[in-house]
Amino acid sequence: MNARPSAIYQLGLALVTAAMVILPCIYAALTALASYGVYYFGVHYFTAIWEWPTGYSKGGFIIKVICSATPLLVGSSVAFFMIKPLFARRAPKMQPLALNPLVEPRVYQMVQRVCRAVGASEPRRIELNCDLNASAGFDRGFSGFFGNGLILTLGMPLIAGLSERELAGVIAHEFGHFRQGAGMRLSYLIRSVNGWFARVIYERDAWDDVIASWGQTENSWVGFMVGCARFGVWISRGVLWVLMIIGHAISGLLLRQMEYDADRVQMSVAGSAALESTMIKLGVLGKVLGEIHREMARVWRKQLQLPDNLPVLIEYRTARLAPEQIAKVELEISASKTNIFDTHPSAADRVKCARQIGVAGSELSETPARVLFENFDMLSRLVTLAHYEDDLNVPITADFLIPLEKLLKAKSEPAPAAPVPAAPAIPMMAFNPSRFRAPLE
Repeated sequence: MNARPSAIYQLGLALVTAAMVILPCIYAALTALASYGVYYFGVHYFTAIWEWPTGYSKGGFIIKVICSATPLLVGSSVAFFMIKPLFARRAPKMQPLALNPLVEPRVYQMVQRVCRAVGASEPRRIELNCDLNASAGFDRGFSGFFGNGLILTLGMPLIAGLSERELAGVIAHEFGHFRQGAGMRLSYLIRSVNGWFARVIYERDAWDDVIASWGQTENSWVGFMVGCARFGVWISRGVLWVLMIIGHAISGLLLRQMEYDADRVQMSVAGSAALESTMIKLGVLGKVLGEIHREMARVWRKQLQLPDNLPVLIEYRTARLAPEQIAKVELEISASKTNIFDTHPSAADRVKCARQIGVAGSELSETPARVLFENFDMLSRLVTLAHYEDDLNVPITADFLIPLEKLLKAKSEPAPAAPVPAAPAIPMMAFNPSRFRAPLE
């Protein structure tokens, strides 16, 4: 695959990236403005308020406290929670599960063949997780930004549902994004800035927990002050949300074009028909995963247990879907639309484009992708446990796990209707469907 994006495409990518760099600068300026506003009020107005001629009545004292303390509290909350994201760190996570090429040689061999076909560098390592997704990125984030070390991450639920041909196409799509050094790095900046905004808006830390606990007091005065602080936090997050939405709107169009370009790389390896079948299977897998997660939430509430092998459970449930259920998913895919904030085109638009191009692709196996792995079941269980501990904050002791064999025995052969666990609505972590969206990022 030697076709390269046009010069206009690359210029547009650079312009959008420049906009994404400007947005954090706006954020920094607003943060500085909020901090200066608190300082200015404290220096010029705080003392003046206490000199108001309200006498020595209790009402006058309360008015002075409210008028002097409330702006300081709200302004300080805005300033603090605007500054805090600059120092926010991700919660520590388990070491990603990296594949050993000596233990899983066929996976590495297939990835090497795809990289040669695409004209991309081979990944430094292959990692596995429990997402219905695949991605290729820099080794150690920004520290690898100027190097060529890439990491390929494959979701075991995705592998469980695809054929070798389809998986090869997905991998080709991921490395299609990295055929050019400049485009790869500019795209990385766009995604990093968008992801940072989303993280600091939606993730909660110890400071948020402290404010929430203060709000539970029965003291009305303390409750009022905490309410003011929370209002300030709401304002700061609102500002960040606006910047995030602007960033998504600016970058969405270009990122969708990048997806189309990567789709062409995918089709050159796996063929147009394989891209279409991949889109359908992703829709089916997503539907099954959603059902499992809803059932998991119910089981967790009742008995505090979760299945110990999500990818294999998803595979089992998908194989037993009725034809009319699959047809319903296909109908939903054909009716899907792309909106202005989407970073990916809709499945319907991608399928339409694939049919127009109509290429056969390379000679590839149609056997299930799982057969590439020597230890598929064991690896699936390991990524499930890492998913629970990292993403759901659930202990991974035996007491909290339901053996997959027990779940499958409890089910009647034809119907997959029995209650089964999935991402629980436990403590502070609700199921986030965006983590399980279609691959090809």
